[in-house]
Amino acid sequence: MTNSIWKHQYVLKDLDDGLPYLSILFGLINAGKIRVVALNEKFIRQSYSLAASNRASIYDMIFVSLAIELGLELKSLDRQQIRIWRRARQNKA
Repeated sequence: MTNSIWKHQYVLKDLDDGLPYLSILFGLINAGKIRVVALNEKFIRQSYSLAASNRASIYDMIFVSLAIELGLELKSLDRQQIRIWRRARQNKA
């Protein structure tokens, strides 16, 4: 989320100031609407394996791994990410 805010401010330049959005993010975390998950060795190893076998970025595969391990549906506009998530979820079942 913070990377997205940064990207909109400094790369896409469609946002003048990202700090208010960070405040909204922390408000949602404090209200329990967003759960912060710490990555551990298991997630990183699974993400690395997914990235290697699918020629995808580790960054993208971390989201796939977290969704699988937490039993959540992955929401993404990245078709490759969704395809990998579906396949990995089925293989885990």
